[in-house]
Amino acid sequence: MKHTLLATAVMLAAAAATAQSPADNVKFTKSASPVTSSTSTGNPQYQFYHAQFTGAAWGDVNNDGYPDLFYSDRNSHINNSTLQVNLYYNNGNGTFRRGGKGVLKGTAFSSPVWIDFDNDGRIDLLVAGLDNYGYRWRDADTDLSLIGAHLYRNVSTGSTGAVTFQEVSGHGLRPLYNGNTGGKPHSWISVGDYDNDGYPDIVMQGFDEAARYDSDEPMEAKRAVYLYHNNGDGTFELVANPLDGTSPFHGLTDGSVVLEDIDGDGLLDLFTTGYGSTRTSEIYIYWNNGDGTFTEHADHFYPVTNGTSTVADLDGDGLADLIFAGHYLNNGGKNFYICKNMGDRKFEMLSREQFEGCDGTQIAVGDVNNDGLADILVGGHFRNHEHTTLIYVNKGNFEFDSYGAYYDDAFGKKGHFSRITHGTHHLVDVNRDGNLDAWFSGWCNGDCGNGCSTELWLNAGADKGQQANTPPAAPDGLNAVTDTDAGTVTFSWNAPADDTTPAAALRYNLYLRDTATGKIMSTLPADIATGYIRVATTNGALRRCEHTMAIPSDGSYQWGVQAIDAANQGGEFASSAIEIAGVGTIVTDDAAVTVEGGEGRIHITAPDGATATVHTASGIMTANVTVDFMTATVEASAGVYIVTVNTAGNKSAHKVIVR
Repeated sequence: MKHTLLATAVMLAAAAATAQSPADNVKFTKSASPVTSSTSTGNPQYQFYHAQFTGAAWGDVNNDGYPDLFYSDRNSHINNSTLQVNLYYNNGNGTFRRGGKGVLKGTAFSSPVWIDFDNDGRIDLLVAGLDNYGYRWRDADTDLSLIGAHLYRNVSTGSTGAVTFQEVSGHGLRPLYNGNTGGKPHSWISVGDYDNDGYPDIVMQGFDEAARYDSDEPMEAKRAVYLYHNNGDGTFELVANPLDGTSPFHGLTDGSVVLEDIDGDGLLDLFTTGYGSTRTSEIYIYWNNGDGTFTEHADHFYPVTNGTSTVADLDGDGLADLIFAGHYLNNGGKNFYICKNMGDRKFEMLSREQFEGCDGTQIAVGDVNNDGLADILVGGHFRNHEHTTLIYVNKGNFEFDSYGAYYDDAFGKKGHFSRITHGTHHLVDVNRDGNLDAWFSGWCNGDCGNGCSTELWLNAGADKGQQANTPPAAPDGLNAVTDTDAGTVTFSWNAPADDTTPAAALRYNLYLRDTATGKIMSTLPADIATGYIRVATTNGALRRCEHTMAIPSDGSYQWGVQAIDAANQGGEFASSAIEIAGVGTIVTDDAAVTVEGGEGRIHITAPDGATATVHTASGIMTANVTVDFMTATVEASAGVYIVTVNTAGNKSAHKVIVR
């Protein structure tokens, strides 16, 4: 009996020792020559231009079905003060060619994002930061023209695949920057449709230097978190008081922002981290109320600064979990936190033992080994190991193994990433083979004598038996219900199947196409024919099988929806037709009725006794009033509203904008 028990124990111990970790089938190989165009400068040949302290944006700018790359920074191999503009077009085979800059300006310490702000089916480029590397605040002698917020419209694509841009003037975005030293995150701009009117809006964090001159204390830096509403005409409007309709968001710098539906109610919330007016690290969640305002989350988290924050469903339950890293300025401690979303706007802090604290942190999330669970790519200056890049490979149940850390490969046999921090890290399928590749840029330890590097690492998991990712199937059961009073349509569908991602963890991208004009509104820019999502960052995607949005006008529409898996890959769209009448346009009324938007209010003129209901663009009723003495005034936060007026003679619907 003893011998039997001993043999069993030995077998179990051997099995435990050889049990495979999900990290065992993860493999990345550095691309030796990712760029086909040579350079006559001091930059290493057939490599991306090196950069250190800047962000980057991946997106299919020329609509050829492959992700292209933009970033801007100085290149110490060439000149320590000249800012380089780097636009790389994807050749479709895992290599890139460097394009001309055209009207694009060099911008340092930037956070570029792709955004189809005019819904013309071509992704445009927003770049904010410093137009001069040497900018400093110099009291009355400060040159504010050195701070930029540049919006570039994607005009056309030439026969070679090169894109022509046009810089947009009068867009309404205030110039900001988020620090001018190393160690800052470069994810301080986020885009998404927070009011469900079909146009992408913008959140930006940083220093607003021009606001100092309007302050009673101009020596005090003005930290800001600004929410901009897309007016749909090529301009953006700053929402002055988004917090409960009475005050701005808490101003921050040296942190990051992300728009995401964290509570799963169909409205994008806001997650921010950084350095604030308390003279230390701060962190906030703002819940979207659906009426153009947000409410601050009551509970507090451990605050961080100088690091990226993001959200992702890490356990496949359909709820967005919180990921944030950086250091706490009160004691300088470096930290890495994950909070499990428990639902009902409650969170549980997980054990920090399996994560090493770091600052200068850049984070990207996606399923790198195609097991249906989102993994975490991290680059940062780690508490014990300094410059480090690694992947926390998700084992399920919020347990992770690491891959790619230099300290796990002391003899150089397992393979490890270069030691890069303080820049930008991305997961993107560059060659469309169904596997997420890794790209990072920043301050490098060991591989470059100038302390900088920009590298592409191709996913080689197939060498270890990893299966390529298969996109989700198309949803079915499409249904659309019109609410003429609210001026909205609620779309719904059934979750499809996916090879590895749980149904609850699938996200969705929805489009609405006006068949008369061909204009398309979509949650994320995508090719509706193939399902290819044209941006690598998929924050803001829908997290439930239902979505309500404002309709711009009556007419014939086609709408479609696709599922997005844990590897950020979109499946085919399922589509349906819908005829809309009595929504979004002014209906003729025999009585004299006018409705006007203004600063914080809606003014209604109509016969005595008329009734008026006010709905947000997402379909929430905010007011129901009766006209007295021919007028009625409704206080409202900034946003788009549908006002329905009923008189004795008729009913009319009016779309207005409140500033």
